[in-house]
Amino acid sequence: EDLTFTQISRLQFTPQLGDIYSCAVQHLALTEPLTKIYEVEASAHSDPGVGPSVFCGVGLTLGLLGVAAGTFFLVKGNECS
Repeated sequence: EDLTFTQISRLQFTPQLGDIYSCAVQHLALTEPLTKIYEVEASAHSDPGVGPSVFCGVGLTLGLLGVAAGTFFLVKGNECS
């Protein structure tokens, strides 16, 4: 009714770091084709880094130290009885 037009196109793929993609549109309302370029960049969400591994290692170490201390005090408590 208002002479507008909408078209949606969807392409499913997994972008790889360093890839470059472009989308070109030709339409009578444009004086020249419109091209948009997209580059795949590394984001903080794509690579978790060493943070989770360090957190897990520290937690495991503290847990093992707690078990060792508990065992030590259990043995010492039984010897005093």
